[in-house]
Amino acid sequence: MACTPKQQIKRLAIGTAVSLLSLLLLILLTSLEEVWIFHCLAISGMLGVIYALPGYLGIWMWRMKDVFFNREKNKDDR
Repeated sequence: MACTPKQQIKRLAIGTAVSLLSLLLLILLTSLEEVWIFHCLAISGMLGVIYALPGYLGIWMWRMKDVFFNREKNKDDR
């Protein structure tokens, strides 16, 4: 998790976009009733979530680092 917040946000955005795109395609292609399309889109959706998860955790850890380790700075802001 040594990436900058901009890189983490980019990773989160790409993973979320892949997941949402595969979900949208899954909804639009339900009339075809092909099992292999369902499996491919379900796997791509899961891969998008797995790809986005480190981005989400990196952003969360970055924020928690600021909250817990900059207590003096946070006290001065009040």
